[in-house]
Amino acid sequence: MLRLCAHIWMVKQRAKERFRELARREEGATIAEYALLLAIVVIALITVLSQLSSSLETKISEIISRINAQ
Repeated sequence: MLRLCAHIWMVKQRAKERFRELARREEGATIAEYALLLAIVVIALITVLSQLSSSLETKISEIISRINAQ
């Protein structure tokens, strides 16, 4: 029983060290930062394009009504 507890404790310590090592690496943080930046850009692009499409639709309707009025 004592051996099993010691083994479990060692595995726990190794896992803790491994997670700390992964947290210290900068590659993972860089990937997460790029993913967050990409998400922000995509959201901004969708917002701008949706506003642009409604403005474009309004302008096209104005042009069509001017052509029909002549």
